[in-house]
Amino acid sequence: MKKLVIVSGLSGAGKSQVINILEDNEYFCVDNLPVKLFDKFVQLVKTTQKNKFAISMDVRSVEHIQELVKVYIETLDKLKDIKLIKLFLEADEKVLINRFSETRRKHPLGGELTSAIRKEQKLLSEIKKRSDFIIDTSKLTIAELKQKVINIVEQKYQGKLRINIMSFSYKLGLPLNADIVFDTRFLPNPNYVENLKMLTGKNTKVKSYVLNSKDTLQFLSYIKQMLIFLIPKILKEGKNYFTLCFGCTGGKHRSVVIAEEIYKYLNKLKKDFKNYTVSLIHRDL
Repeated sequence: MKKLVIVSGLSGAGKSQVINILEDNEYFCVDNLPVKLFDKFVQLVKTTQKNKFAISMDVRSVEHIQELVKVYIETLDKLKDIKLIKLFLEADEKVLINRFSETRRKHPLGGELTSAIRKEQKLLSEIKKRSDFIIDTSKLTIAELKQKVINIVEQKYQGKLRINIMSFSYKLGLPLNADIVFDTRFLPNPNYVENLKMLTGKNTKVKSYVLNSKDTLQFLSYIKQMLIFLIPKILKEGKNYFTLCFGCTGGKHRSVVIAEEIYKYLNKLKKDFKNYTVSLIHRDL
């Protein structure tokens, strides 16, 4: 099947670099294709012998952006016999400002730079929402951007996301690599139960004590619902690692129980999502 990669995103986020990367990997590429020529380009894709194509479209005015939004809403979903991959590039506002300052280029929408960036973000919000993958280039080197783009378009991202579940002690500090941290110190504390104090969250008696609470069960339910929502978003960003941390005072009881429960849940959830692996670390046990 023919493959068409559509590269869109904020000005200064690296669209031209992505087109160059794809061109170096044997894609037939067109940078800044006028939106009005999109239908003709699709016909070229269908009739030529080449199989891999990539385009970025000209959005140097509000009118061009509005035309592109219309293409995303009305045209792309109707294309048949072509595998579409829609990339959206973005970067932090400060990074974009620095990039424009370094190159001394004016923003395509004109006017004061910060206002133009925010205006473009708003105008492109619908396109971002309809994209398959969102790439934040703020901290990426060219080599890292190349690796991420190739992994996505060649579908090497399948099974590459590694979700790390970690328990930890607040006394010993927050994990430096945490993406999301949950505080479990509001849950029943086995440390105040004489026959549980010297055990850990891996022990069945400690687990029963912590899990025999409406607050614990409700907390776990909320976390599970969040993960069902969050995992597809993380996969869409093409991330390789995601670290979810649970902390309690000593890192031996409550956080361990919750981390174990979420680890088991994510392994069951793999039946639905498949393209991730899960690891469990008790940092301070």
